[in-house]
Amino acid sequence: MGTTTMNALQSSYLLHHSSSTKLNPLSSPKFPHNSTSSTTPNNQSKPVLLNPVFSSISNSSSSSSTNNKEQKWVHEGTISESLPNGMFWVNCDNGDVILGYVSGKMRRGSIRILPGDRVKVEVSRYDSTRGRIIYRTRG
Repeated sequence: MGTTTMNALQSSYLLHHSSSTKLNPLSSPKFPHNSTSSTTPNNQSKPVLLNPVFSSISNSSSSSSTNNKEQKWVHEGTISESLPNGMFWVNCDNGDVILGYVSGKMRRGSIRILPGDRVKVEVSRYDSTRGRIIYRTRG
């Protein structure tokens, strides 16, 4: 927003509220809402800035909580080699080789994974060489 637009908004604010309130001499004349006292001499509360430009800025910080989680890719593949600590080399159907680890729910459920098993791997978009094994297919 340009300085001329801000000056126009501030001057319209001052013109609108100058008759109903007295400004504190310590506050800036351009920004009457910066005064040190919380009430006017008539014991009325200060006018609230209800400009749509400023109210939209304060409400823009709220975001939808449905898109907060990172989107993941899910690949299917075959376990080629078992490594220590629940890690496996997974050969995906698209030809990629991913270092996969067993997800926490599979650890708690005592689901055993052996070389040759078909699995689903959840891969981050930021690092496509590592993934979390989320499902062992039947058969």
